[in-house]
Amino acid sequence: MKNTSFTRWITVVFASALALTAASGCALMPDSSDEKASTTEELMSSAYPFTDLPVHSSFTLDRSKSFIYESGSGSLKVGRLYYSAWNKAQEVVDYYQSVMASHGWKLINAMEHDGVILNYEKEGWVCTLIIKEYLFKTYIEVQIGPK
Repeated sequence: MKNTSFTRWITVVFASALALTAASGCALMPDSSDEKASTTEELMSSAYPFTDLPVHSSFTLDRSKSFIYESGSGSLKVGRLYYSAWNKAQEVVDYYQSVMASHGWKLINAMEHDGVILNYEKEGWVCTLIIKEYLFKTYIEVQIGPK
């Protein structure tokens, strides 16, 4: 009888903890309008000064590897940006193939070998995306600069 009470008590405590965890998780989920606003802000800040380069909000910039050069006048910009994401590589490829055109980029070619390489251009600019998956994580290298 003592054992049954203890089991019920443990079950109640566990269920309460689980309910609190689920409730707090739901409370932290942004609604779609908040998510859209923060995604737009993140798109603009993550690839600065390349504001026409889309970057998904789930990508994390590796500042220690990335390099950006912008001349004092702002007329020359060159960048090599490194991102990582928990998305599958094909999801990242699909993302870029769907959003680059809406930012004025034209796909020149795509190559698959040990990852995917997407080459884009727009007036006066080129952008190469190298997407590789390694140990459940996807790594994105972006090379962008003048033509």
